[in-house]
Amino acid sequence: MKKSLVAFMLIFASLLFCFVAEAEMSAGSQAPEISAQNWINGKGIKLAENQDKTVVIEFWATWCPPCRKSIPHLKQLNNEYKNKNVIFVSLTNEDLTSVEKFNQKVGMDWLIGTGSNTASDYKVNGIPHAFIIQKGKVVWEGHPMFGLEEKLKEITK
Repeated sequence: MKKSLVAFMLIFASLLFCFVAEAEMSAGSQAPEISAQNWINGKGIKLAENQDKTVVIEFWATWCPPCRKSIPHLKQLNNEYKNKNVIFVSLTNEDLTSVEKFNQKVGMDWLIGTGSNTASDYKVNGIPHAFIIQKGKVVWEGHPMFGLEEKLKEITK
């Protein structure tokens, strides 16, 4: 009985971490540079070298149900905005092999960084969590399913 209670509590805590997608960094804040140990679907990106572009940074994990649920939405947004000077980047602290295996099933076709500790620089307290960066500044932050699409429409007119 005790083992099942502990297992339930661990699962509940991990799901709570996923659902409470908050960050202490808000609009107007200077965006920290991003980094990853490995990159999938590209060579990586530096915000400092992309000041003329809008960059959407999403923090996520393969094990997070809300993160998985947001992938089709991000795929649709990437397809819609990739020719409008918008770059999508998903960052996780997971290892390359796990993420590559996961991505073979789901087909995230935008830039993915693995082995990244950048979430702590952005003060992310829960995932999934996304930021829109323009000219080195955060212009929006929140859950990728709630408000990201609307803000992209507004700023890419």
